[in-house]
Amino acid sequence: MDKTIDTIRQRVAEAIASKQPLSISGGNSKAFYGREVEGEPLGLNIYSGIVSYEPTELVLTAKAGTPLIEVEQALADSGQMLAFEPSRCSDSSTIGGAMAAGLSGPRRPYAGAARDFMLGVKCINGLGQVMTFGGQVMKNVAGYDLSRLLTGSLGTLGIILELSLKVLPLPKREITCKQAMTAKEAKQKLDAIAGKPYPVSGAAHDGEFLHLRLSGSEQVVEEAVRSLELPVEDDAAAWWQSLRDYSHPFFEKDLDIWRLSVPVTARPDFGNEESLLDWGGAQYWLASARPAQDIFEQATQLGGSATLFKTRKNEEQRFQPLSADLFKIHQGLKNAFDPHRIFNPGKMYAEL
Repeated sequence: MDKTIDTIRQRVAEAIASKQPLSISGGNSKAFYGREVEGEPLGLNIYSGIVSYEPTELVLTAKAGTPLIEVEQALADSGQMLAFEPSRCSDSSTIGGAMAAGLSGPRRPYAGAARDFMLGVKCINGLGQVMTFGGQVMKNVAGYDLSRLLTGSLGTLGIILELSLKVLPLPKREITCKQAMTAKEAKQKLDAIAGKPYPVSGAAHDGEFLHLRLSGSEQVVEEAVRSLELPVEDDAAAWWQSLRDYSHPFFEKDLDIWRLSVPVTARPDFGNEESLLDWGGAQYWLASARPAQDIFEQATQLGGSATLFKTRKNEEQRFQPLSADLFKIHQGLKNAFDPHRIFNPGKMYAEL
């Protein structure tokens, strides 16, 4: 077994013996996300490198600490990409951290979420055992899909060591249309084109402009632009990158930044609060000073959920409160994977 894995296993064994929790991270670029964890730091950036990459098979396997920028460069060199657009909050962002956070960028409604691209994973559970789930082929669906379960768990169930991901070809052509309009007008526009075969790969409204990204073959994209009759935005890649990486000025406001995941049919009313529409209306970013409970209740009324994404306060509750039934499921998973409660305890919910 790899010496680095042995070292990590030893840290887990010591944590169990001393009952000292571990604060697990990748490149620590998303330390703001989730509740604070009190524990001995364990950074997975010590375990880095691309294990295998088969462009013809559309599969890449990498160690968890591999910088995301390194993974994406290797893919770009072969004309491929991570279609769920994981955020690069800094150059230290890792592929393992991206999957543990489970956050997906603007392309998510049109290409799939982070977990949809997880084919297999090697991890260490809370007993110090090395476990492997899934595989390196897209047709491996036998049994429970536990590799996808780890996606978005924020390191609370196990330590991701290696992961295999499905990758996709880069689009031949990509054009963004941009037009000034209100958020209400933007939503009406998006609803009108939702049922039509436009090659949409991003749809956002920043409070002033609708940004509509189209991706695909040269002919299909060009025809869509002509049909939509919307102005074309020059050099739009930087704008989409800022939304994907949370570097857009919206995320720097001196307010709590909330992420609301709602049905695309929802029509939220945020009053005078600033918001940013993404995912064609299935995701809203909200800058608010309201109490957390107000936001959670509003999200529930809209048929969705809310997450306190960034805050300058030590807000106790960051994720949508769980129902009694859902809490039992989360608790059962934590008991099965991490019975000694040493992996990022309380990162998502205080009781877990």
